[in-house]
Amino acid sequence: MLVLLAPVLMLVFGAACGGTVITPVPSPTPSPLNTLAPITLPAPRTVAATRVAPVATATPTVTPTPIIYVVQEGDVLGAIAYKYGVSVEALQQVNQLANPQFLRIGQQLIIPPKEQYDLPSSGLMPTPTPLPVEVRGTGMYETPAGSLLCLGELLNTNPAPIMNIQVRVALLDTAGQKLSELPAFVPSDIILPAESSPFSALFTAPPTEWAGPAVTVLRAETVNALAAMYVPIAVVEAQGRPSEAQFLVEGVIQNASSDRSAGDINVIVTTYDAHGQVTGFRMAGVMLDEPLGPGATAPFRVELTCFGGEPAEFNVVAVGRVWSE
Repeated sequence: MLVLLAPVLMLVFGAACGGTVITPVPSPTPSPLNTLAPITLPAPRTVAATRVAPVATATPTVTPTPIIYVVQEGDVLGAIAYKYGVSVEALQQVNQLANPQFLRIGQQLIIPPKEQYDLPSSGLMPTPTPLPVEVRGTGMYETPAGSLLCLGELLNTNPAPIMNIQVRVALLDTAGQKLSELPAFVPSDIILPAESSPFSALFTAPPTEWAGPAVTVLRAETVNALAAMYVPIAVVEAQGRPSEAQFLVEGVIQNASSDRSAGDINVIVTTYDAHGQVTGFRMAGVMLDEPLGPGATAPFRVELTCFGGEPAEFNVVAVGRVWSE
């Protein structure tokens, strides 16, 4: 159940390897967030979740919510790239900068995720009949660079966990004809029953005549032997607040296994508006000095951009892998 933001901190213990919606504590003096408004989709703009026959292998496009940086006096592109750990070429490509030497004070730049580049293909073929997966919370957002970002969420409606998930997002015209399409990025390797994972696709040059998105689940399978690689991780505490132009979520995760340690843990934060539309998400690794043993806890911190202002609610999912020497 999703919980609206409220001024009281609630501690919620997550299910094994699952996610928990936490009631965050707003900052006493919140700073304004990014105010890029979502695009209103008039009829007949709809979101369709369908199953299709096998097609060519889809290569995921990694597009979690990008950070929006506002250029300050004295900024140069190289320093901005170094600060966020991305290349100057990546900043030029995403922001369509013909000359990186000329930046304007107040100019908004998209900071792409580092993992958006040089991503290997998953090598997975779409399944003939994907398991039922509900697509919900889909929203379309224009970026300062003129790109079009599709955000949404996948809900596992099966009685068992699912893996090997592939999703495709298409832009349709008013007649329902496909104008452009991209494979979407799904950050979670595994989705537990009744749990969800966000997805995103970034159209860097969207067609002007698009009328709405269509989301297709190409692949979703029951958990196989790879499930033994995962350790149940619970979210035991989390709170969120505005942080300059971003939204900051901090908390504590716990290894819920009785006999296995985790050596690689990621936290995925998804934000929503008052209507349940996904307004942003980001995956971040949990910093560990040593493997997280059974019952042990560790802090986490995730900062992300939320389109449309401060979110009404957010969800936290933690996924851990078995540590091996």
